[in-house]
Amino acid sequence: MTGSFGRPTGQKTPENMAGNGSSHMGGWAIGKNVPWSVSWSGEQTYELQLSEDFPGLVDLVQLQRQGEGAPRFSALHVSRHRIGMVSHKCHVCGKTTPRGDRYIFPKESGGFVVMPDESRRYAGNVPPVHLSCARRAQKLCPHLSSAYAQPIAFPSEESRLIERTDPVPGMEALASTLPQGLRIVFTCYRLYGPRFSKRVAQLRGGEMTMLT
Repeated sequence: MTGSFGRPTGQKTPENMAGNGSSHMGGWAIGKNVPWSVSWSGEQTYELQLSEDFPGLVDLVQLQRQGEGAPRFSALHVSRHRIGMVSHKCHVCGKTTPRGDRYIFPKESGGFVVMPDESRRYAGNVPPVHLSCARRAQKLCPHLSSAYAQPIAFPSEESRLIERTDPVPGMEALASTLPQGLRIVFTCYRLYGPRFSKRVAQLRGGEMTMLT
């Protein structure tokens, strides 16, 4: 997806606008016209550390200097994205989304994965948002506004996080510089249950595009 808010490389996601709403750098305001989750040009340093969320694996960790340099709308910040996915931090404002105010845009983001029994489940690769933040995104995100996207309440049905140890599209060059033989978590997605997956498929008109 394209537009003034950019798109996370290799992943279908709505253009994000996240942050605490209090940071202003050269006309950029995190949470107003810059997503909390995007990477900045001053943050392009990475390291590896043992994963706290995926025991036995190694996390790819990105330097956090939000606001330094210019926003890179074409790439999500690796660490902030993972934090948002794990802790249900709002993709728009960066604050925790409470259970009763947690929404996603499943029609416009994520994709489907094939399960061992050959069924398909919806895999969301974007953190949730507050309803008020979703409304802001609807107005400011070209993709969401042109698609007349509607936020969907986060399902009560159980979901779980799944790590990705394969370099997602756009991370191949970085992956080639990392030590071989390690199971490195490049990103993660949330695997939703069969009922919600069926609903997402219906929202998409039966289309079950695979997660890339």
